[in-house]
Amino acid sequence: MMSKSTVLDKMKVEGLRLTPQRVHIVELLFELSHPTADRIYTMMTEKFPHISLATVYSTLKKLKEIGVVRELSSGDKSSHFELAETDHWHFNCKVCGEIYDLEPNDAEALVAVGMNNGAFHLDSYRVEFYGVCAKCNA
Repeated sequence: MMSKSTVLDKMKVEGLRLTPQRVHIVELLFELSHPTADRIYTMMTEKFPHISLATVYSTLKKLKEIGVVRELSSGDKSSHFELAETDHWHFNCKVCGEIYDLEPNDAEALVAVGMNNGAFHLDSYRVEFYGVCAKCNA
């Protein structure tokens, strides 16, 4: 599992200044489940009232470029962000918009089938499910 210090070290190695705003964005990525840039921005304004939405977007873009963050497009057309740890599946709730991580045991079997007996070189994979979560279904 990726740690905050690992992410900050990677940022330094890649030449990104560790401003208080960037560090807090990283902290929020560890705290929140698949937040949107707007949600991160809203939470950032509590600590940094003069931060701009553009700063949040540019920081997320840089974190994505250096490989520590993934951008997920969801059914509601907004982008959500998560730390780029291991490949896993997602369940997207169509009612509340929550995204849940799934770690199925047989993911390797699915990947092997999709690789067409070695005809393709797989770097990563993404499997998305859409429906209604247990909380909304109750």
